[in-house]
Amino acid sequence: MPEQLPIHLVGGRVVTNLDDRSVAKVWLPLDGQVVAKIPARKGNRRWLHETVRIRSPEFAEDRWLLPRSCLTRLVMAAIDRYGFILLVRDMAKLSRCTRLCLEATGAECHCSCLGVHHGQDSQNWFERVGEAMVADLGEFKRTAMFYGPAGSSANAVVYAGELAGKVYSVNPSERRGWPTASRFMCAGCLSLRASVWDHCHTHGFVRAPLCNRCNTRHWSGWHPQYGRATPSTNLDSSYYRWCPGHADEWRSCSA
Repeated sequence: MPEQLPIHLVGGRVVTNLDDRSVAKVWLPLDGQVVAKIPARKGNRRWLHETVRIRSPEFAEDRWLLPRSCLTRLVMAAIDRYGFILLVRDMAKLSRCTRLCLEATGAECHCSCLGVHHGQDSQNWFERVGEAMVADLGEFKRTAMFYGPAGSSANAVVYAGELAGKVYSVNPSERRGWPTASRFMCAGCLSLRASVWDHCHTHGFVRAPLCNRCNTRHWSGWHPQYGRATPSTNLDSSYYRWCPGHADEWRSCSA
């Protein structure tokens, strides 16, 4: 969990014990494009284009250069995909923190709270996890903090298709009225509380809430129709049925 992963800012440089292969890191500089380092996986460009809705994502060496306008969508989509995200922001000309900051629904903050209280009263789809780190670099301040899915005080329940037939979206206005994934037990292992919403990339529908471990297993490329190794017996893939197009796709792959 992010609470157990220390993070430090040393001379403005982010230092963590995180494995770059499993954690998404996003940097919002004072000006220019958003810089994102996401775990190397097949289909990253397609995910950025179709899910985050970036027309032409640009890859440079080991990072993606993305438009600033995608920041909130990127944070939400990365939380859905990885469970949490490390967001680093550079801030200058800070204004007084007001109610507008507390109720903000976006990820970009320029208040004197340095993002610590940003959006805390918005009932947003993500919230700060753990402590915020701040470094004063003279002309600007740099903050680093984890964000994860908004929590729920209710006991986790078994998913019963509450979002059946819903098209997946990272737009907060289109997710209004949705329950948080953390309200449910993981539909894959039924052992852990869910943290992300899984969706069908072929048809676009929400399938079920998953824990980060089961979501990572799926993103590693396991698909029964491709003839790859079967999952362990404690992984129930029946949640695929919550996609309305799954039955037709399964029959065509099995024919």
